[in-house]
Amino acid sequence: MDFKRIQIIFIITFLFLNTFLIFTYLDKNKNYYTSSSNQLIDFIEEMENENIRLPNFSKTENKVPYVQAEINSLFEDNIDKLKNHSGTIEKDGSLYMSLLSNPLALSEEEELTKEDIKLLDEFVISDQVLFGKQYSYFSYSSTEQKIIYTQLANNIPIADGTSQIVFHLNNKKEVISYDQTYAGPVTVQGDSRKLITDKNAVEILYQNDEIQANATVRKPKLTYSKTLSLQKLSMYAPVWYIEIVNSGSTEIERVDALSGSIIRTPTSETPAAEESAAQ
Repeated sequence: MDFKRIQIIFIITFLFLNTFLIFTYLDKNKNYYTSSSNQLIDFIEEMENENIRLPNFSKTENKVPYVQAEINSLFEDNIDKLKNHSGTIEKDGSLYMSLLSNPLALSEEEELTKEDIKLLDEFVISDQVLFGKQYSYFSYSSTEQKIIYTQLANNIPIADGTSQIVFHLNNKKEVISYDQTYAGPVTVQGDSRKLITDKNAVEILYQNDEIQANATVRKPKLTYSKTLSLQKLSMYAPVWYIEIVNSGSTEIERVDALSGSIIRTPTSETPAAEESAAQ
């Protein structure tokens, strides 16, 4: 029996088998990635087929760090600096409420105008508001007659209700009072981390049945939300803040910008917002 010949046949057969398995593996992976790519496109197509109106998504890849805020009694320590002080502080020192002796008259337009926001900006940075330079316009709700300014941390708004100024309007579209929360001085913690995109966040909501047919998805906003609260400090993580309008009502959804998980735990909710004509 020619063992050498048999050995050669086994070697050739083995090589053919390995080659076949390698090509089969590569072909499966090619099909997998093609399928995954098509599936990603399908989410957008499926939403459009359900008459879901989508915003223009950003092509920028964001990298954002965690931030830390120091908890303290800054309202109580600085209240004497306010001009025409006529407000009260909650017992725990977390909320300042003030009535305006001279209401701020805004325009008669249905939405906020650039002039309205300019007037509010001037008021916020004046000596009638504490730490006002750290806040920026965020949203307006005509149905709830509220205008929201949020504290900026690392140039990103804290939009979970823990550091905001809520202006209250009367039926004449005059600002008659405001409530203020303040997270405290903010510092960056650790390195910046790569985030999921705003498009990814919307797709995650759709996959989890959080976006219904005929809804309108407004442009997602990158924000910070509190994830950890200790005795002397709080930690904030990046979160996609997404407004979904359906049948005249606005719902706010939040998606963790690092893990992609939907945030369902209660927060100090920022009221549902309406887009300003000034933006």
